Amino acid sequence: MRFTPDSLANSSYFFLFIFAIIVLFDVLIRFKSPLKLKIFFLLLVLSIGVGFFCLLIRTGLDQFKLIIMVCPMLVGTSLVQIFTNLYFIQHKRIANIYVITAYTIYIFLIFYVEIVGYDTVFSKSNSVNLPMYLNFFLELDFILFNLFCLYYIYNILFKFSFKNIYFKRVQVWTFCFFMVITTQLFIILFSVFYKIPDHYKTFTLIVYALTLLLTILYRPNFINKNGAKISFGFLFNKNDFSSDIKEVDFTFHFFTNFYYKSKIADIEEFSNIMGVSKEIMFNYIYFTYSMSFDELIKKARVDYFVEIIKEPKYKNFTVEALAMEVGFSSRQRFYQPFKKYHGGNPSDLIDILND
Repeated sequence: MRFTPDSLANSSYFFLFIFAIIVLFDVLIRFKSPLKLKIFFLLLVLSIGVGFFCLLIRTGLDQFKLIIMVCPMLVGTSLVQIFTNLYFIQHKRIANIYVITAYTIYIFLIFYVEIVGYDTVFSKSNSVNLPMYLNFFLELDFILFNLFCLYYIYNILFKFSFKNIYFKRVQVWTFCFFMVITTQLFIILFSVFYKIPDHYKTFTLIVYALTLLLTILYRPNFINKNGAKISFGFLFNKNDFSSDIKEVDFTFHFFTNFYYKSKIADIEEFSNIMGVSKEIMFNYIYFTYSMSFDELIKKARVDYFVEIIKEPKYKNFTVEALAMEVGFSSRQRFYQPFKKYHGGNPSDLIDILND
């Protein structure tokens, strides 16, 4: 049997689809926590599998073109979230803004295709007919994704140097992502000056996807168990920040002086009170309490609520008044943290204590 580029590509599509299913079940079974990180791993692998399944079964260049365009976006946003949750949890807000922006752009793209017509946007010549502003936003999404990943990877590979076995494994693991993303950028830059044959682009995509799947499959085992506890960007060595923050000082300012009750409680302001940088404060809290500053604020407020409702002077306070007393701006903002850190309903707890 004589292999042609098309038949070899189709065989690769089938292999990657099957391999993506295997990796999907591996993540489902082996990855324990946190759930959010697990979802993004699953979404990344599922997007690769769906994309190659569409390439495998399509009968024309224009068929499933929209799905094939959306899948790389899902892969990119999932990678950003994975890097953020594993390495740089302090950048979570910026990463979320990027992900929401990317989803908004592609949702608009889907609506645009529905309004204008699929055949009008995707011609059989494999060209995509989109307005200039939409092309601009799609390219902007691609640029932001690469900037995020390169910034994260650069810091992990070249700026952090923690001498323990966990960090060495993470560096090797991250280097695989680094090679995939930089190779992709190099090929795109090369294609600006030289025309690359379509089948070369196809096999580059295959190698790109295969490397991602292998990297996820052979992730360090401790990530499966400790993903909820480790922010790898900084927390490899407790000594890096423990000498700058004394537990007794932190307890005095945060708990004894009721800093958490402040309506404008902010990690930057609290870091200034403690005389340390924002990064050191973030890492101290995350290492000591296994949560972010905002989460610690909410938990402390909930714990304080549970304490004061036992006191006679607060007996006639409404739930809203009590929520504001402990630091929440409204009753509505109080319910979700209460359910998360205590369980149930605050009104039910008050009724139980009054009985």
